[in-house]
Amino acid sequence: MQVEMEFKGLEELVKAFERAATDSEIAAVNKKIAETAEPVVQRIMSGKMPKSADITKSGRGFGSKSSVSAHAADEIPMGKVKVKGTGATADVGWEKNTQDEGGHFYVRFINWGTIYRPPQEFIYATGREADGELQKIAEKEYQAFLDRTVG
Repeated sequence: MQVEMEFKGLEELVKAFERAATDSEIAAVNKKIAETAEPVVQRIMSGKMPKSADITKSGRGFGSKSSVSAHAADEIPMGKVKVKGTGATADVGWEKNTQDEGGHFYVRFINWGTIYRPPQEFIYATGREADGELQKIAEKEYQAFLDRTVG
């Protein structure tokens, strides 16, 4: 799952940063922002996911040999940060079209729903809630770069 973030209210800081930095420096700072943001998003997402009181009643097997050993909320995958041009992206959570997510194949049905169960949409709710923290991370990193280079 990938959520696109647009930082609002940082326009002047971003413009100053882009004027002061080379493309490779911009890419490095954006990569650092993405790496710092991943655990924040993971923590917020974990808090939005349902957890059963009894792990043996979780997963696809409901107690069979294919049941999960941990709640999906405790095993949210984080992808490697990818840099393309000056931008950086990181995936946190599960993709909708993958076959198996380390025993949490059915987590997608919690988020997107089924014909029997309405969607709980914790993925996009996570993105909305994380926005403020991610903006603070970006602001801190951009300002730190300017403080080091422009002085």
